[in-house]
Amino acid sequence: MDSLFEQHLGTNYVPSFEEERQIRDCLEITSKGVHDIDVKISQLQRQQELLHVKRQKIFDLAEQYRALISPARRLGRDILQEIFVACLPTDRNPYMSASEAPMLLTQICSSWRRIAHSTPRLWAAIHIVLPSVNIREIRSDSFTADRKALVRHKINQRKSGTKQWLRRSGACPLSISIYQSTHQYRNPFH
Repeated sequence: MDSLFEQHLGTNYVPSFEEERQIRDCLEITSKGVHDIDVKISQLQRQQELLHVKRQKIFDLAEQYRALISPARRLGRDILQEIFVACLPTDRNPYMSASEAPMLLTQICSSWRRIAHSTPRLWAAIHIVLPSVNIREIRSDSFTADRKALVRHKINQRKSGTKQWLRRSGACPLSISIYQSTHQYRNPFH
């Protein structure tokens, strides 16, 4: 947009009252131009957001179709069981952790959960970490009844999880390792 005043932009020029009125007219025109462009940008951004949502829905549908034809769906139960057993750590007993086999395998899908739960070899080894509690802390006034209840609850959860794990091992020989820190700590709930 050309104007009579472009030569004065960025200078110390002081416009007359008449020129100031003309500059205000130019300012009104440019402000409207900025507003019109802002409206168009907002409309385009909204269209872009809608397209992203639409794309994600189509992408998700494509992923579901891909899953339907996945070669893993064609694997027999016995092969999946062997693959699952191969996922177990080889240098130690598995932890009761959702981030490693066998627990991780139970989170993939309901079919894998059923297969994992019914594969005794997956559950024939376990590493149990006993919660450690500072005896001095328990005997102090700062160790509240609520905190004691929480510790007891965690121990009961660990106990329940261990029982369930061992039940799934069926008649397989067991390998169990247990760890508890002994440095000024011990399990107060023997």
